[in-house]
Amino acid sequence: MTRDTPRDTADDTPRGTAHGSDPTSPAVIARHGAGLAELGRRHSPSTPVPTCGDWRLADLVWHLAEVQDFWCHVIGNRPAGPDSYDRPSRPADDELGDLLADRCRRLVSLLTDADPAEHAWSWADEQTVGFTVRRQSHEALVHHVDGLLAVGEPVPTVDPALGADGVDELVGVMLTGVPPWATFTRGTGTIRLDAGGAGRSWSLRFGRMTGTSPTTGTDHDLAALERIDDLDRADTVIEAPALDLDLWMWGRLPDEHVSVAGDPDAVARLRQTIAESTQ
Repeated sequence: MTRDTPRDTADDTPRGTAHGSDPTSPAVIARHGAGLAELGRRHSPSTPVPTCGDWRLADLVWHLAEVQDFWCHVIGNRPAGPDSYDRPSRPADDELGDLLADRCRRLVSLLTDADPAEHAWSWADEQTVGFTVRRQSHEALVHHVDGLLAVGEPVPTVDPALGADGVDELVGVMLTGVPPWATFTRGTGTIRLDAGGAGRSWSLRFGRMTGTSPTTGTDHDLAALERIDDLDRADTVIEAPALDLDLWMWGRLPDEHVSVAGDPDAVARLRQTIAESTQ
């Protein structure tokens, strides 16, 4: 699941800052949130969702409804944080589609009426309304795809720039950067991600992040990645159309959807690092 559930508000795992949210918008959230709500109305709530572990379709719809309810609270009460948030009670399965549709409309309305530059709480370094627009655009997109794959319907066509921005968000916000109390130690191996059709690429170096959080006292020793802006040649290159690359990195598409040149073990290392960073 994408890292955006209300339980993550107390997580002290390092997170970065979002950059460039032009392809994301309240309209993207509306399209994909409403799309998942409609799937929830049309299909059995017990439909398995293979891309989300042991979840059923009802669990997926509830998850996005709860996430959007949480961000409605954050944006509606900005600049205050989520300390006063009360989680809603889960309704009956046959009411979940309507619940998600309602929360999606509310969130889209709140974000449409807000200035993206306005201060708003988030779990990342960036504390703006625009961060929520970006994060919730990708949250809705990925979970809409989860639902479509579960019921055997085609993945939607989206602007390649939106798929590329999903990769950029994952790289810049969740996979790279360490907090002041942690240390990144460079390892061996570099990898480049190429988003076909979008003209964008990202170069990364493998390593580890170690340190003790002063907030929780938790010792961290995690696989980590460092972004490289001036790499001439990567050991391994992974290329795919932008949306396929985004969905592959989120574990929604199998390896045959990407082209790999170089060390196949690096691909497995990358997938494992992503899984650890977004669980």
